[in-house]
Amino acid sequence: MFKLAPNPFTPQSGLEPKVLGGREEVISEFVRILKNKEKGRGSHLLLLGEWGMGKTTLLKFYKKIAQSKGWYAAYVSLPKISPRERSYDVIQSLTEELCFGLGIEPQELIGTRRKNTTIFLVEFLAALYKRVHNEFILVLIDDLQNVSIMPAVVDILRLALSHEQVLRTTEYLFVLSSTPEGWEGFIKRHDPVGRFFRKKQILGKLNYPQVEMTIKETIKDSGISFKEEIIARVWEYTEGHPYELQLLCSHLYDNNIRKLVGEESWEPALVATLKDLGIEHFSQLYSRASEREREVLNVFAENRKFMTITEIRDILIYDKKLKKFPIANVKNFIYRLADKGLLIRDESKRYRILDNMFAEYILRFR
Repeated sequence: MFKLAPNPFTPQSGLEPKVLGGREEVISEFVRILKNKEKGRGSHLLLLGEWGMGKTTLLKFYKKIAQSKGWYAAYVSLPKISPRERSYDVIQSLTEELCFGLGIEPQELIGTRRKNTTIFLVEFLAALYKRVHNEFILVLIDDLQNVSIMPAVVDILRLALSHEQVLRTTEYLFVLSSTPEGWEGFIKRHDPVGRFFRKKQILGKLNYPQVEMTIKETIKDSGISFKEEIIARVWEYTEGHPYELQLLCSHLYDNNIRKLVGEESWEPALVATLKDLGIEHFSQLYSRASEREREVLNVFAENRKFMTITEIRDILIYDKKLKKFPIANVKNFIYRLADKGLLIRDESKRYRILDNMFAEYILRFR
């Protein structure tokens, strides 16, 4: 029987990659946090990262680490909520998911009588801890930004975890995961939340050695090899973005020719990657910009470097020679693009497009 080796790259959200490159430091820190918690020290943890930085993957890896050390552990992903929902409903749904994650029927612990939401959560946490025979419990809550329209939810969680009954009679470690923008919304409305969840891990992009190591270790023993110039190009286009790296390398792997990923593999793999990213993220991102803002965004996409407002204005006037373009409003267009998350700004007040792959997507498909 003829068998094909499976693609070792895992671009699907939350799937554990073969190599968790560039995260050794935060993983070691998490292990220290577990040890400190077992000694009665330490605080809860906040994991921050933009889209595709690997927050879900890391949370699930933390779950495995805790379970290997004898902890109970439950992972919960929060869905987006509507303005019509109440904080009690969100908290109750969270408690139900925690029960399911630990293999416990919610009816055992969740009563039918309506209570104050904080008291309800306090009593639930105490009952759950007793139900698992007073063992350490790790709770991993993902996609916290999905409930950002209801910031009271996180404050209720803070109040419950700092309640005397929970502090005195239970042993929990909560790890919350959110985008930086989503978390900012919580602490603006409830400042004590930021002080309570002081311990933070911030996930960023990988550097070149980490990208190179991730690719080479992932394809090790697969029979497929990547040319060095292709690895360098993966770094150039993805800038070490973990999800883009996995997705592009997955398509490159599938487009190998005689077990080699070289120049002929690049173009079809890149096009397939950009189409996937467009469906998953870039199309929605691009739709945030108005028609005039898109003209400015195209200039950033073509240049892909930090530029001043004056430099952008000069390109629009002398290079693009756009007719009827409101040059006087360029500064406002740039500010709005930055506010919408399409541009980033450095300390010198220069701007560049958010992402090289996003720039490539704009130039090819928009």
